[in-house]
Amino acid sequence: MLPKQLRFLHPYLHFTGLLLMVAGLPFSLLLMSLSQFFIGGNWILEGEYAEKWARFKSNRSAWLLCALFLMLLPGMLWTENLNDGFKLIRINLPFLIYPFVLASVPPLKKSWYELLLKLSLLAVFLATLACTSIGLPRWLNGELSDIRNISLFISHIRFALLIALAILIGIWMLSSKVIALSKPERGFLQVMILWMTAFLFILQSLTGLGILLTILLGWGIYTVWKKYSLRTALLIYAIPVIVVTGITWQGISAWKNYKTPDAIYASPAPDTTIRGNPYTHALTVLENGHYVLSYVCEQELRQEWKKRSTLNLDSTDKKGHSAYFTLIRFLNSKGLKKDADGVKALSQREVRYIEQGVANVNYTGLWGIRMRFYQLLWELDYRQRDGSKPVGHTIMMKLEFWKNARLIVNENPFAGVGTGDVSDSFKKAYQQNASWLDPQWWMTAHNHYLYTAVALGIPGLLFFLYCFFVPYLRSRKDKYIPLRLFFIIAVISMLTEDTLTTQAGVSFVAFYYCFFLFARPFSGSTSSSSSSVGSTD
Repeated sequence: MLPKQLRFLHPYLHFTGLLLMVAGLPFSLLLMSLSQFFIGGNWILEGEYAEKWARFKSNRSAWLLCALFLMLLPGMLWTENLNDGFKLIRINLPFLIYPFVLASVPPLKKSWYELLLKLSLLAVFLATLACTSIGLPRWLNGELSDIRNISLFISHIRFALLIALAILIGIWMLSSKVIALSKPERGFLQVMILWMTAFLFILQSLTGLGILLTILLGWGIYTVWKKYSLRTALLIYAIPVIVVTGITWQGISAWKNYKTPDAIYASPAPDTTIRGNPYTHALTVLENGHYVLSYVCEQELRQEWKKRSTLNLDSTDKKGHSAYFTLIRFLNSKGLKKDADGVKALSQREVRYIEQGVANVNYTGLWGIRMRFYQLLWELDYRQRDGSKPVGHTIMMKLEFWKNARLIVNENPFAGVGTGDVSDSFKKAYQQNASWLDPQWWMTAHNHYLYTAVALGIPGLLFFLYCFFVPYLRSRKDKYIPLRLFFIIAVISMLTEDTLTTQAGVSFVAFYYCFFLFARPFSGSTSSSSSSVGSTD
């Protein structure tokens, strides 16, 4: 406990701990960890345990959120992989620390809470600028295998969730009068929102954009009827309408370019190259309007490629795919013949893209959604490729993950496989069910609800749903928009990702859930300004 003359520092130390998390979520796993130790250590040093326990004990929502951590402990009794079990428990510590600490101390005073909210948006905005200035040039120079790797600090999936939440809270700040904003602040916030939306497109995050558009559409419809004037509601509604229109146009354009054969195939194909070497033609696999296996002269390809790159065409690229087939697809996407002249026509940057495993010129550049459409078309069209496995293709692989998750749950419906045996059980299932996935792609459910059912059985899943949903349902009478926005994002994200199995994912969900529920001033019986953290006597 600090000396009496220094106890006035405790509110500031608590604020600093929360600030570390706000700054750390888009930037640093280390800062996320430091935040937990900081607020936990300050909680211990501050004392007043009886008062804190009384606050926590009376807060049912805090108990339920802590239970999301505690529910993992019984599963250790029948798990075999203790290392993975303890790792998952460690990762989920934020669900013990943040509900307990934030619910047991008074809420923040209004100015501090609003400052943290503003700084959270600023941190995400600065992270997008950092990724743009550092990561994007590397992508444009052919040094990265996927544009989503420009997310330098955390997974692009978690980063997209943070960006979507920041955009939505920013729109709420602009459209409501809950938080006072000066004219310069409003202008800067508008710039931040526009840029972060553009960055989601560059990042080609369909998850982030899908969540953003879904919420904005629902929010726009709600505001027309319930809250704002027609003019304000239409202003909000115009954003997703414009975005959806743009995405739809890109999709139609991509489909047309992908599926319409080029006019070159209307004429008989030559048998040899201009050097007299034989071509092979197979009008089977169509991509970007050109048949991938047509106009192929393997002899010239190999000879000329050796002059451009040290990558052996009989090996694999950085993504683990056949380097030879990646080269053919890239040449095909540019409308080039797969011969010596085609390889000569490649720029050095395009050679680096091929080495990284980028198989289509449309996967390069800045307009991420356009790239993603071409990738999805190739994924969905895999059956035309003589039954080749759709390895590395997001949609088909997730369907395979989910199928095997269902089979594991069917075998262990009541208690699951245990907290630490999820990964091992999936590997075993892939072997037993002769999955078409290569071992390097033997991943877990990519759906946190299924993941929970695999680990702890159907009762464990039901308990998880109860503990996760009830705190939000109990707070609905407050009609606090940021909490609603966050909750929808979290719920949707767990449909396609194991959100609560990574430090960034757990920190995002646990922190913002507790921040909006317990740290917000004027929420509940302990929200009077006189009892807020940071208030003065």
